[in-house]
Formats: sequence, C-alpha cells, structure tokens
Amino acid sequence: MLKIVLCDDPLFSIKDDPNKISWTGLSGDEVFRQIISMIKENKKISIAYPEYIFNSDAAAMTFLDTLGNSRSDVTFYSRELDFPTTIIRYASIEASRPDLSVFDNEIDALGFTENTKKVIRENLKGFPLSRISELLSGMARLGESDAIEEMLSAKRNLLRQNEILEVINVEDGIGEIGGYAELKRWIIERKDNFSEEARKFGIPMPKGMLMLGVQGCGKSLTSKVIANIWNFPLVRLDFINLFQKGRSVEELLKMAISTVEGFAPVILWVDEIEKALSQEGEGAEIRRVLGWLMTWMQEKKEPVFLVATANRVALLPPELLRKGRFDEIFFVDLPSKTEREEIFRIHISKRGRNPKDFDIEKLAGDCEGFSGAEIEQIIVDSLITAYSRGRDMDQKIVEEVQRRTVPLSKTYEESIKELRLWSRNRARNASGNRKIESFFNA
Repeated sequence: MLKIVLCDDPLFSIKDDPNKISWTGLSGDEVFRQIISMIKENKKISIAYPEYIFNSDAAAMTFLDTLGNSRSDVTFYSRELDFPTTIIRYASIEASRPDLSVFDNEIDALGFTENTKKVIRENLKGFPLSRISELLSGMARLGESDAIEEMLSAKRNLLRQNEILEVINVEDGIGEIGGYAELKRWIIERKDNFSEEARKFGIPMPKGMLMLGVQGCGKSLTSKVIANIWNFPLVRLDFINLFQKGRSVEELLKMAISTVEGFAPVILWVDEIEKALSQEGEGAEIRRVLGWLMTWMQEKKEPVFLVATANRVALLPPELLRKGRFDEIFFVDLPSKTEREEIFRIHISKRGRNPKDFDIEKLAGDCEGFSGAEIEQIIVDSLITAYSRGRDMDQKIVEEVQRRTVPLSKTYEESIKELRLWSRNRARNASGNRKIESFFNA
C-alpha cells in the first residue's frame, strides 16, 4: 500500500514517524536501493521529499512492481504531487493540515492591531513550520504594513518554486480602478468572508467570480486589486501554458491546485479562460479538465478564491456559467463618460501631472467608445509626443493623440453588441444599474 501525505513541511511532519528513513549522508540512488530492499522485507517505510528519488518513470515502475509483490506499507511525505503519473494513480492521497495554533502566543506578543494579527494568522499556512518562528521574529521589528508585505513576499517566493504557477506582485490599490462602483463595493464587502467568524455567522466559503467584458476595460487590473485589498497572494494559472508542457493537462492542473490549496488563502487568477476551454484538437482532455475543475469549484473547502476573466462568452461552456459555480458573474462594459473622466484623472496623476491643468470633461466626451486601457495609452503616447517636441504634455497634445487613435470597439462592434445582449439578466453590471451608454445604439 502506498500513501502520499501532502504537508507544508515534510521534515516536520515525519519527525515522530517511527518508520522514517533518514537521508543523512546518503545519495538518492542509495536511498532508492534501501527502499527497494526494505519493501522486499515487507517493512513499513516513511520518507520525506520522495519526489527527488522517484523523478522518472523507470524508478516509479521498479518501485511499484516491487511494492505490488510485498505487504509493505509506504508513506510519502511531500509538499506537492510532483511524481510520475503511475505513482499518482496508484497512491491514496491525503492532506495533512498542521496545527498553527502553536504559534498563537508568538503572534499575540507582536505589537500590532488585532486586524493585522488576524491577517498574519490567515497567511501562515504554507510556510515550513520550522521557519515560522524566525519569520514572526523578523516581522516584530517592522511596522504593520511592512510586516504584512514581508509575510506576503515570503509566501510569494515559496509559491514561485512551482513552475506551473505565475506569482504576481501587486502594488495597485482600489483607487487605480476608474469607475465600476458596484464591483468595488462587492469586493470590499467580502474582504473578511474567509474568516472563521464568517463561517460561524453562517456565510459559506467564497468560491470565486467571473468577469466578462470588453477587452481592455480593467478585468486584469481588478483581479490584481482584489489580492491587494484582501491581503492574499495572487497566483496566475495559464491554461494555455499547461497544454505546452507535454504532460497530462489534467494532472498538471491537479498539481497546481494542490499547491495553491497548500498555501491558502490565495487568489487564483485565470485570465481569458475561454481560450483554454476551447483548445482545438484537445476535446476529450478539455472535457475531463472542465469536469474536474467544476467539481473542485463546487466542493472546495480551502480558501482559494478563483477569479476568472473572459472576453468572448460564446466560447464558454454553458455548464461553467451555471448558478453556484461562481459567487457572482460581472459584466465589465466600456466606461461611461463619468468613468472616463475618472480614468483620465488617474493616469494623468500617475504621470506626475495635475488633472486640473486639463479639460477632463472634454477629453472624456471625445473618447466615447474608448476602453480604460486605450485612455491610458493616449496619456502615454501624449507624453512621448510632448517629449519629442521638447515641451510638456498639455491639452492640445492629448486631443491630437486622441484624434488619431481608433478604439478597438470600432473594430469589434458586433462582438460588443453580442456581449451586452448576453449580459442582460445574466450578469451583474460592474458599474451598477446605469443605462448602457452606446455609441452604436446597442
């Protein structure tokens, strides 16, 4: 029998196991031979970090063939399911959750507010237990905001060890999002919904959100800002990249989710999910991946919040949009005139200029049909133009650049119409219940 125990710190978890094999002074080949010999003698075996030994199909097959003819019980203690497929399929897998309450006294001794201590407790998961005291000691010398960033930075560094996941460092705050008042309110209201207090109050574990909308209208930025507001690490999962690894996409996905759950709470961001779920020539595997993903979304217990974005709703499988898969589906439209004014102010200020020196109302009015990303690019191009002329950016230059810019909405007019029509009565408008402003009478 083979069991894989997924744990945050394999050496810490195995220390009291009487059947553990020590790596001290031995090479990987020597440990492998010792394991095979002990299995033939029907002995119980436990080993930490076995993925460094069973990293090839040949080693896996030799091991499984020997185990199949033995009464030996073998336990692997590992951080991730980074094993050949044959081992993963053969083994029973369980997760070991450490009792982090042993660090309560050290956290209580920190001179921080209760809210900061709560954030620290929430984010301890995933760190090797042997490192936590050292981490807390280092944080004690910092201010509260720096202490939280130090913890999140350390957590991001650990997550970066997984080649499938992309860890995003987030600096933008909610003030960087122009408009979308309804979406912002929804995000802020759910900031504390992952806590034990929320469970006791009767609030179920949050599942995730889907943002559908026009390209360049802030869906990716919003995904990043959620992580900043909630003080969770942000991890991006690129499905397209999974198909290029030359391995089973289903198994790679399971490994990635297992890693993320080991570090939860985490924001898991899947950008342009429709591209991944419409891969030509991958039909059977896509169906298996989609089925597994939806089951995980429905049944997950760990605080992993899935943020998925999509530009083309027609490519999304209907079962993914069924009620209960996500906590909410938001439609992110082209910004209204008021929202465009806010976006102009944000990007002019970010470039060290005073918005009061510009006629923002006129600029916003001239940019009907422009996305937030296109407005940002207008400001960037205006700075480049002004610099080339040896002068500062002014109203005249911004208007000149705007006139020569063709918004994407002109090219994808029909697609935007289709998206708007679909969203009515199916999705929540990110800006609230405003009348959709349309430059083509949609």
